[in-house]
Amino acid sequence: MSSPSASAAPRSKERISAADAAARSSSAAVIAFAGVDYDLSGGVAGRRSASAGFLAGYVRHAAAAGLTCLVREPEDAPAFRDFVLRHGGVGRPVDSIALSELSRVAEIGTLYAPGPDLGPFAWLRRGSGQRGFSLVGVTHTLSELHAMEAVGHLLTAPVQPWDALVCTTKAAQRAVARALEEYGDYFRSLTGSKIACRAELPIIPLGVDSDAFLARDGERGAFRARHGIPQDAVVLLYVGRLDHAEKANPVPLYIAAQHAAERVGRPVHLLEVGWFRSDFFAQAFAQAAAVLAPSVTRIVLDSREDANRRAWFAADIFVSLADSVQETFGLTPIEAMAAGLPVVVSDWDGYRETVRDGIDGFRVPTLMAPPGSGDGLAFDYASGAFNHTMFSAAASQSSAVDAGACAEAIIRLIADPELRGRMGAAGRRRARDEFDWRAVIAAYQALWSELGERRRSCAEAAAPVAGRPARPLAMDPFDLFRDWPSDRLAPETVVRLPLGATASLAGAMRELGAASPMPQTLLDAANTERLLEALQRGPAAAGDLVGMLEPGRRPAGWRTLAWLAKTALLTWR
Repeated sequence: MSSPSASAAPRSKERISAADAAARSSSAAVIAFAGVDYDLSGGVAGRRSASAGFLAGYVRHAAAAGLTCLVREPEDAPAFRDFVLRHGGVGRPVDSIALSELSRVAEIGTLYAPGPDLGPFAWLRRGSGQRGFSLVGVTHTLSELHAMEAVGHLLTAPVQPWDALVCTTKAAQRAVARALEEYGDYFRSLTGSKIACRAELPIIPLGVDSDAFLARDGERGAFRARHGIPQDAVVLLYVGRLDHAEKANPVPLYIAAQHAAERVGRPVHLLEVGWFRSDFFAQAFAQAAAVLAPSVTRIVLDSREDANRRAWFAADIFVSLADSVQETFGLTPIEAMAAGLPVVVSDWDGYRETVRDGIDGFRVPTLMAPPGSGDGLAFDYASGAFNHTMFSAAASQSSAVDAGACAEAIIRLIADPELRGRMGAAGRRRARDEFDWRAVIAAYQALWSELGERRRSCAEAAAPVAGRPARPLAMDPFDLFRDWPSDRLAPETVVRLPLGATASLAGAMRELGAASPMPQTLLDAANTERLLEALQRGPAAAGDLVGMLEPGRRPAGWRTLAWLAKTALLTWR
């Protein structure tokens, strides 16, 4: 790796605490909303679960007068409204902004996107005033190529000092900074010029709804009875996608559970609550469990069924041994802590920052192959020889979790009920104080307010130049391809009506799919008729005709004049 460079390294700051957030002024944000990002019906995937949790937390806890979304598809506006109503937003104003009206986000001041790719929004914003609002995104998995490309956009897109990519952990922040450092070095070697990340990289964790993890009376016994689990059995619980390629390989867990079952002299049950993406994964887990944990009673429950999501309260110990580069934060240990369970987790990425070893539970040592030994894996992924599942599986295959240490942690907790109680209580307090959505949303609002101050005080980067395209790689086609035609409409171009051209004929042309495949980009019928009425009085300069229109309609006026020429309702020679 090349040496660190100040020009490529982003400014960063430590995590914004709940106490700091409470002392700062609140703010609001427009939520970029596409229903698919918040839909959990197809399986509780990490990114969608985190996005839905954030939005539900924002609805319940944000100090905002109303709730506004930015939508690309019209059907997402009512979906947003329904989401708000389901999560406690009854009685609060709900509004939506179409992507074509992006500049309206300035009325609120911040656009929150539930992912890392700020670049496309930054380019769209450049055409309507970059000081109008801040962009705030958040990291999820960083192992996918498109996620790294999104990080790269922080250098190449017109991202501003009043924008931010929230990193959910220090480890994620370091990975983002490392990628930006290398990408910045590449640009310096290519051009000889320095290039820097202008966005902030604050650390704010994901959150949980602590109140949702309170046990009901009799729930423990009823859940166990429903699934045939003896009341005196030790129950280990894993919750998450059942996927040894992209989430957590079960082999260390099965080995550890078997060792524990052999030593404690009590029946040990393992509850695996999640979902398999295919029979292949289900068979792989079942085969490994049969070989590695024959003394453990294994129960697999589908997390997509509401009743099974209450498995927290039937368990004694939560165990999650993440070993995948796909994992960035990891919500389930915090959910287990909120439910009052002691946790045993791998010392891996976000788990290291959420679980306090010896206080909330135990962190198990991990090991990874050294830098330099995975370049071939990265090449195969970049070339398309591997998809992300294969890339992640190959990296996980050479990332180890100490199964023996995990077994010892489980055995210690089984043998000491008081320790389980102390750790569970400590974890519950930590989840409520540090990771409840109340604290997390307050931290976001403090960030949004701070970025608003930066919009007022910081210098603008890559300010648009009048007469030059705001988006050089997404230019006005009539500018980029100006050399295609033999002539172009200009203000001095004289146009006239041919014999027989009428407004009714123009209306008929508008109804022909071949003649007007995109009628929404033209003037409406009333304003088209205004142009034709003016031409009925005689030839006119195109600029004078377009000048009759309101300023916002003039681009469509030029397009409509060209369309009238296309349909032989106007001549220019």
